[in-house]
Amino acid sequence: MYLKRLHLENIGPISECSFELPFHENGNPKPVIIVGENGTGKSILLSFIVNSIIIGKQLIFDNTEVEHGKTYKYRSPSYIKSGKTYYYSKVMFDNELQCIEWQLLNTKKEVENQLQYVPNNQDWDKIPEEESSLFWTNFDAKRNDLRELLNKNCLLYFPANRFEEPAWLNLLNLKARAEYSELKSIQNFSNRSIVHYAPLKFNQNWILDLLLDRSIFEQTITRRVASINGQNVLLNHFEGYQGNCSRIYESILQLMKIVMQTEDNLRFGITNRLSRMISIVRNEQPWIPNIFQLSTGQTLVLNLFLTIMRDYDLSEANFESLSEVRGLVIIDEIELHLHSNFQYQVLPSLIKLLPKVQFIITSHSPLFVLGLERELTNKGFSLREMPDGEEISAERFKEFGEAYGYFRETKFYEEDIRKALEEAQKPILFVEGDYDIRYLIKAAKVLNKHDLLTNFSLKDGDGFGNLDKIWNPLKQSPKLAEVVPQKIVLLYDCDTQKQDAEKGNVFKKVIPTQTGTPIKIGIENLFPLETIEKAEAYKRAFIDYTPEIKKINRGQEVVVPEKKEVNKDEKGNLCNWLCEVGTREDFVNFECIFTYLEQVIKDSSS
Repeated sequence: MYLKRLHLENIGPISECSFELPFHENGNPKPVIIVGENGTGKSILLSFIVNSIIIGKQLIFDNTEVEHGKTYKYRSPSYIKSGKTYYYSKVMFDNELQCIEWQLLNTKKEVENQLQYVPNNQDWDKIPEEESSLFWTNFDAKRNDLRELLNKNCLLYFPANRFEEPAWLNLLNLKARAEYSELKSIQNFSNRSIVHYAPLKFNQNWILDLLLDRSIFEQTITRRVASINGQNVLLNHFEGYQGNCSRIYESILQLMKIVMQTEDNLRFGITNRLSRMISIVRNEQPWIPNIFQLSTGQTLVLNLFLTIMRDYDLSEANFESLSEVRGLVIIDEIELHLHSNFQYQVLPSLIKLLPKVQFIITSHSPLFVLGLERELTNKGFSLREMPDGEEISAERFKEFGEAYGYFRETKFYEEDIRKALEEAQKPILFVEGDYDIRYLIKAAKVLNKHDLLTNFSLKDGDGFGNLDKIWNPLKQSPKLAEVVPQKIVLLYDCDTQKQDAEKGNVFKKVIPTQTGTPIKIGIENLFPLETIEKAEAYKRAFIDYTPEIKKINRGQEVVVPEKKEVNKDEKGNLCNWLCEVGTREDFVNFECIFTYLEQVIKDSSS
């Protein structure tokens, strides 16, 4: 269920706020970040969306957060903007589902006499003449569509006053047992909630259910005959887990690695039935004895995303992967209790994992906005400033400039914030892949070019095809390149058959092909013969070898020279090894890249 359009008029500080929600060409929703000073209407805007969803749930289910016939938010003339005679809202979802609200100071007839005109809005006609308010939806007429959307999408709201009690505050909290969830199978009864304040206990119990079902129903066992003491014996061989619970569990661990900021192997552990606590195990060693012992920030972030997964699991949709989870998630003040690193890196990384979830988020954090821009690019999300909902760029985000000014006036700069602010102003170096970035960082270290490389913000272009997507529009519209605020370098591998070029502040550079090196394609072409031979000696699987062959082509003998190339499944392992043991001699051919980058920096300062 996606929000498609929102219109608010004369509500509190809002004169008029109207916009359509943005989507990518593939239909996936873009995250929408609502910003603005306190008192500009951010939470008011969210309340109209949440209220509409809960009204829809009331129509389908007997149990909801709010009693039937009542609304989640107050409907009162006191919310009418000062000097106005009414407020109006219209919330539109997909399948043309819509919810309309009018609140007038007097009856409709009296307001018309006072204004001496009828508001130019076709929904005005829906208000009875002697009434001073109206709440109207077409949900009942589209009940089947509504039921389908509610049952197959996650629909969640995390208010600004959400919290979890820390373990040190309440000893019973620390010792709380994980319990199996009590799910009811009753017609028109929902086991899911829209509003969430402190869901850790529910998530803990859900994880316990998940692990139990995985252990009982999804073990893959094969039977093999083995000879023991001359007798054939039938043995059960455990080959792992396979099924829906296993897919969910692996996705949880993927989220956990980001939240805990580790690349180590993680899994959950469960204590015995007398205490029944869920622990976190790292590299098969006890790490966190009780999930309740996480920091407040870790708990808040983990709960946000575990709740999304739990709600989707309890829906009628089938969980395939994080990238297939659908729904609408509304979060008020997402940066609450979070360290700057969580705002800048962790939250944006987690949001990126859920491309089919429509996030509508309020925030005061410049670091969170900059982190989203780093992960999704400035075209990957929409930033709207209240009270009018105007779409703005990250640079126009008012808190960005104010925060930077405050830090400049202080004697002490918090290092991670300062770096993040400066990062936004650096030239950007796009390369074809993550391995290229890692090789460049290692080369800079052994070639004493670290200071030079830190002048650039390194970005993974995910293949030269995506670098072309940056370059081609500039080639077609040269004036566009002239207004790009930062210098952008697109660094292509030697085998891409491209030519060096530049347009305005954007530079296309192809790494020169190195002759006499055995690897002819990719950035590995920069490694000399001695390095490749050393890699082969360490692990033969790194390099695939095709010997010279002769073949007859249309009556002519053709000699195909021998070829060496990096095994595609070993690229990451080769990169790990070279970045660990590589020397100056191994990376000497990377000098050509740094020479070019030095020229870019020199031209920037001249």
